[in-house]
Amino acid sequence: MRKVAIRWNINSLRGSNEISQILDIVERIEILGHLSISKRGITQLAEIKLREFSSIDDISNLSNFQIIDKYEEDEDGILVSLLCTHPLAILGLEMENIHLQTPYKLCSENGMELRISGVSTSVRKLVSLVRELMPPDKISVQSIKGDIGNGWTDELTSRQKEIISYAAYRGYYEVDSQTTLKKLADELGMARSTLGEHIQRAELIILRKATEDLKLQKDNLNPNAQRTMTDGI
Repeated sequence: MRKVAIRWNINSLRGSNEISQILDIVERIEILGHLSISKRGITQLAEIKLREFSSIDDISNLSNFQIIDKYEEDEDGILVSLLCTHPLAILGLEMENIHLQTPYKLCSENGMELRISGVSTSVRKLVSLVRELMPPDKISVQSIKGDIGNGWTDELTSRQKEIISYAAYRGYYEVDSQTTLKKLADELGMARSTLGEHIQRAELIILRKATEDLKLQKDNLNPNAQRTMTDGI
């Protein structure tokens, strides 16, 4: 199982025509829950903070959104149910073994982050499609079962864990891998030299821990080995 956080900065979101149109109407829109799923799209419970001089009806004029009901309004925003047929939503509907976690927010200042969990193969396919549809600025991948290996990553920093996990997820360590260090650096928004340094340090720590564990296993399998070697001296 995998858990993935996909993040877009505000400048990247402005590059999407559909998202840019939403941001012209709202300061933020927070999806609090998914009420129902149909072939048409996802009915969502959302809180919307409109921009000055914007109307809630402006949302329904967008091609991929339709306000269904308005429930209440206060200084935090307007609580509504709306039908979302955006390609990202449809993509999530068509994928099996995927869960999009709520709440998540589209904000005119901070951008947007989606958190997805599910079977590794399905998550990998979804992330690949998202890259083509609306390339994110950052993707963080982790195993729901825990860290990589048998405690070999305990001494890694959180950033090193994130990078090694992502490299493994992208197939960097697989035989005949097409994923290069430069490609990983571009996807993570890092300089190639910086990424290479993070990976090298993490690999050295993991290798040292793995070597210690293997030596310990050998000693446990042959407890008399040390005594025999000593007796023979």
